[in-house]
Amino acid sequence: MALTVPTFPLALGRISSLLLALCACLAVSLHTPGRAAAAPLDGVPAFGHVFLIVGENTSISEITPQHAPYITATLRPQGAWLTRYFALTDGSLGDYAAIVSGQFVRCERNDDFSFTNGDVPGQRACHQNVDNLFHQLDVGGVSWQEWTESAANPCDIFDHGATWAHNLFSAHHSPALYFDDIQAHHSSEDVVPSPECRQKVLPTGGTGADDTSAFDAALQTGDVARFDLIIPNDCENGHDRCATHDAVRQFDDFVAREVPKIQASPAFGTDGLIIIVWDEGADPPRDPLHVGAALIGPQIKPRTLLSRRLTHYSLLRTLEDGFGIPRHLAHAAHARAITSIWR
Repeated sequence: MALTVPTFPLALGRISSLLLALCACLAVSLHTPGRAAAAPLDGVPAFGHVFLIVGENTSISEITPQHAPYITATLRPQGAWLTRYFALTDGSLGDYAAIVSGQFVRCERNDDFSFTNGDVPGQRACHQNVDNLFHQLDVGGVSWQEWTESAANPCDIFDHGATWAHNLFSAHHSPALYFDDIQAHHSSEDVVPSPECRQKVLPTGGTGADDTSAFDAALQTGDVARFDLIIPNDCENGHDRCATHDAVRQFDDFVAREVPKIQASPAFGTDGLIIIVWDEGADPPRDPLHVGAALIGPQIKPRTLLSRRLTHYSLLRTLEDGFGIPRHLAHAAHARAITSIWR
């Protein structure tokens, strides 16, 4: 009777080969850059410097070659155009708050002031003790600045200027003022800006007509934050007709002047991103919520038209993803990020 001798060396050799293959697979998975972070970031790439420019009161149907020649003829071919992008309310401040906190409250929808000095009986300051993108960036060690055109001082909380002088400043277009961890400190006698507000909520220049000299100088040297929220004055953002007959064209002119400076800045680099969006649309018969948005940068596929429905909450989620913030604020947690436009 023949005896079968077990081939232990052969079996051990096969086991060793399997173990080596398994270790190799584990090594590849452990050392593949960014693989672990890809899922929670929704496929949005890591951002370098982001420049978010907000216009006012313009429906997508008004963004035509006649009224917005630079945006339609120059920027759209360079980047992505979101054809079904929507605002959330017909109050400017509510939409600004939605972009940076994922929610808004009634006083923000009503464009109320962020302060009160007791002159108006029953008037309360409009501000919230809620988390927001500015605080998220602080926690993550990502620098930010809000640039407000025609502001008289850092952390300016008072409306001033005039349409005829092209320097009309509206404080309710400055969302950072409306959060307790950023905004001015309110005492019974005076309004004292917080140190962070004074350092990060900055005028783009002086209070002369359409002055962006400080912002332009920072761009030239590259001395700007990673996240820059740019709020033109109420002439240049398209809110008011300031000695013109075309408010939409006023914003297009602002974009045409500033975007090339941003693109030429040392800060822009190979991972810079410019986002152009409007807070809300025009009054009926225009659609007051259908505003559109444009994204331009080296990471964007040129000539992209995205027709999926998106909102300001989608923009916030995308910003959080691009800056590596894993927790999404309020309604941004349930919104869809802006995808399918990245290289």
